[in-house]
Amino acid sequence: MDATTLQCVLAALAFAIAGNVWLSLAVLRASRRERLPAAVLVPGETLPAVQARPLAGGARFQPAAPGQPAVLLFLASRCPKCQEKLAGIEQLLPLARGAGLQLWLLSEEPARRLRAFLPANALRAATARLALRDYRKLNPTMSSPSYLFVNHEGIVEAAGLIGDENWLALVDQLHADIAEERAA
Repeated sequence: MDATTLQCVLAALAFAIAGNVWLSLAVLRASRRERLPAAVLVPGETLPAVQARPLAGGARFQPAAPGQPAVLLFLASRCPKCQEKLAGIEQLLPLARGAGLQLWLLSEEPARRLRAFLPANALRAATARLALRDYRKLNPTMSSPSYLFVNHEGIVEAAGLIGDENWLALVDQLHADIAEERAA
């Protein structure tokens, strides 16, 4: 084999290897973009441990830490349905507190955007921010307006969209508790 033929074969081989590397990297990038969301948390699962920072300021904490039942709400500032739910959620805050139930609005959005979205100080005081990685652990589908009900042991009791059957049952129960207290 002469030197010219050998150079042509080596050039063709180098071109083929470069093309293969380029295609492999393109497939890898596409697979990362198309990654399926993680499984949704279902009743009976333990809530993943995540760290949040209160919007009003203060130390990081674990929302729905074992020891007290909690309702975790997922709202988005650019969601029109979420905006409609704010007044009802604000009314539930003192009822939940009176029933010994933590209620947290959780978001991964910037603090500035959340403050503009939340008109009332009571809502701001019940809001915490999470890193996107932690937010996706709790709300992998990024759905809103949605919720997680978590019992005192840190186990998910229910999950769904605000306004569904489980949500309405909670609202009715909180209002009934207040009515019973007033009657007593």
